[in-house]
Amino acid sequence: MKRAFSFGDKSLEPAVRRINELRCVAVIGAGTMGQGIAADLLNKTDLEVLLLDVQPEALARARRKLTTDAAQRVKEGRLREEDARGLEARLTCTPEYDELRKADIIWEAATERSEVKAAIFAAIERIADPERLAAVFSNTSSYTTEELALLFRAEAFREKFLTVHGYYPFEANRLLDVMKGKFASQATFTLAVVFADQILEKTVIALPVDHHGYITDPIFQGMAAIISWDVRSGRDIVELGGVWELFTANPFTVLDQTGHMPYFESARHFGEALPAHDRLRSLYLRDGENYPAWIARLAKQGRMGLSSAGGSGFYQWSEDRATPQGVIDPATGEYAPIVEISRKEYWSYYQAAEHDRRGGKIKSAEGLLQVAGADDAGGRAFRRYVLPLCLYALDLIQDGIATPGQVNLATRAGLRFKTGLIEAIDALLAHLTVDGLLELVHRARDENADDPFLSEMLDVDGQAGPRRGRPSLLHELRRRNVNSLLGYGRFYHTPVAELALSDGTYRGCYADVKLYEPSSRDRVASVVLNNPLRGNVWNRANIDQLAHALARVLEWHREGRCGAVLFTAAGSGLRMLGADAREFNRGWFDPQRGYAPLSESAAAASSRNAVSLFRLIQRSPVGSVGVFGERWGGGTEFSYFLDLRYDVRAHGLVFDPLERRSAWGQKPIYNQPELDYAILPGFGAVGELQRLGFGDSSIFEIFDQGMTADRAHQVGLSNAVFDDELEALRRGYERARLMAKDAPYSRALFKEELQRGADDEALARETGETFNPRKNPFIRTGLLALLDRRSKPPPMDYSCEHVRLPGWVYPGDSGLAESDASAPPGNGSGAGGAA
Repeated sequence: MKRAFSFGDKSLEPAVRRINELRCVAVIGAGTMGQGIAADLLNKTDLEVLLLDVQPEALARARRKLTTDAAQRVKEGRLREEDARGLEARLTCTPEYDELRKADIIWEAATERSEVKAAIFAAIERIADPERLAAVFSNTSSYTTEELALLFRAEAFREKFLTVHGYYPFEANRLLDVMKGKFASQATFTLAVVFADQILEKTVIALPVDHHGYITDPIFQGMAAIISWDVRSGRDIVELGGVWELFTANPFTVLDQTGHMPYFESARHFGEALPAHDRLRSLYLRDGENYPAWIARLAKQGRMGLSSAGGSGFYQWSEDRATPQGVIDPATGEYAPIVEISRKEYWSYYQAAEHDRRGGKIKSAEGLLQVAGADDAGGRAFRRYVLPLCLYALDLIQDGIATPGQVNLATRAGLRFKTGLIEAIDALLAHLTVDGLLELVHRARDENADDPFLSEMLDVDGQAGPRRGRPSLLHELRRRNVNSLLGYGRFYHTPVAELALSDGTYRGCYADVKLYEPSSRDRVASVVLNNPLRGNVWNRANIDQLAHALARVLEWHREGRCGAVLFTAAGSGLRMLGADAREFNRGWFDPQRGYAPLSESAAAASSRNAVSLFRLIQRSPVGSVGVFGERWGGGTEFSYFLDLRYDVRAHGLVFDPLERRSAWGQKPIYNQPELDYAILPGFGAVGELQRLGFGDSSIFEIFDQGMTADRAHQVGLSNAVFDDELEALRRGYERARLMAKDAPYSRALFKEELQRGADDEALARETGETFNPRKNPFIRTGLLALLDRRSKPPPMDYSCEHVRLPGWVYPGDSGLAESDASAPPGNGSGAGGAA
């Protein structure tokens, strides 16, 4: 979204005001990351973007790429030519640091070399006005915030400096780290988090505590570094690196795609600066070297990945740079053919893949278990290379750097793990128990006893190496009888909560949903579907997360803290697409194999689970307002279940099938295209539209051509229509605030009447019941406000702790909805009432 909104959170309001006043962002460094940041800012904001680099050829490449990308979008019909010209007009490419005077935010995305950063920071301090600046960011991969803040002499710059780090490709990767450090003010930290979240539409890992490389970079660097010291041949790169293909991609392939320079510079800095207790420190300093000699030779030869002059690195790539065709042989320095991973020696890799294929899964936790304990080269690779990184993740939690949910999200969103690293640890704990996992690590240590570096990295008892005197978190989990670091949803067992070490409870932690707690003033909770990069599609993960969030909302309602919910979607246009088509296929879709159909029972369950959740929202005594723009399929259906619908008009290129051309106009925002794809609207569209009073003609209209916001308002489907997203959110939130003033007993009866339909005798009986204070304790305060208008009535106590609401039973009281965060017995799992 191009402007920010506080969702009733007063602590966010100063940051929201400052963000909405921004006019210009300067990006220093026109390399790969600088280009990505500039592109994201141009596409997602109306801000002026200043791209600064002292090398004219770098600026020329950046402008050429940004212009070419815009032209491609015009060609594809996703952008008008005048919009492309507008993007280009907002971009200034310059080698002049004096231009920084007009910047509201400065974002450094240059090399990791300390002397270069020092010169850049000196120029910023010399030229920029700290009073005008909202913040200064660095996209560093390895430095802490404190290390870089000290490059500034003035406190005014230090308190506005943060490390804010994205991942390749920046414009297509949803993860963004924001790290506060020692000097930054809380106001600057909050501003950066809101800017990253709402304006850049990223999934934010907000770290108050400094740490080299945040969470994700040390794990990714470690994935390659831990293997690199063992590489003797090209086959090793493929086979040993293949252990990470059980989670995501071979790290050497990814390094070629992103470029080697950040890896080299981070390895050098890690070797110098990682603290003595860091488990992975020995990966970056062995015999005075930060990386093996064979990698150093590649750098000397300029073979630094796809962006280097020759376009090669660990691999030799095809002419279109899409497919690796050869792999480097460190012994000869030549590229050798890529051979298939040995089925005889690495049979567990293939066993895991076959297990997933049969189960219709993709790189699953169950597949990892097939490899972890195997007596083949694959099992030994897992124990030698994966287990140290698992222990490192546990260190981050134990040392208070990150929470279990943050580590898991960082690996899922940033590194694109199909099974997050903490999910993998939980799977090992569930399969082996804590004692069994400790035995597996001891086995790995014994297998690698001849390697002192690996032996120290595999220490869990605090007996040797960097973690001497600090036994692994596994021992603490055993003492507490805890067998899971995450809580899991009741429908699909995906992560919805995380263990809080401070008190042993499980607290809500969502990757694809944001939940804002209600303030005591407004009593409105806000639920934001939060995966705009995928169009906020419905899938197993966010159904579980929404169920858990709703359980918390209903508990707040019971306590009298919440009376209404605002539902919306993150991202420009507040778009909400339908069900995730990837989950319509059984397992990984392969165009060569074609569609692998779901079973009837799995397809039926997807409908049953979603509709039961939406029905709970509809029938609950909590008021609901949806503020959305363009919707498709299941996204459209969800809004039918809400009490009120506030719509944002969508404009774009609309295809005219008769004229066979596209023209700019108002787009339909209620779209039900399911029949075109030989499926049904499985989330209740037809029944809900009939419940809302629409006849066959209007229903056919939605299904066959869609409805614009204005047309939906005309027929009564939409309650209000807006051009501006922020105004729609403001008005929707205000309506929810007024709805929250309804007395719970009366609203519950009102909802029951809506479900039941006309029944005069029941209406008379229920009207009598509302006047009975023993049944409806809210009547005393409510009637005082009506009868005595000359004095201010006492505030209503909205708590429903000891009130039986008509037609409604809280899920926890009925057994209709079980706890939405499940975990193995003995770990204190629960729905997690704290945010």
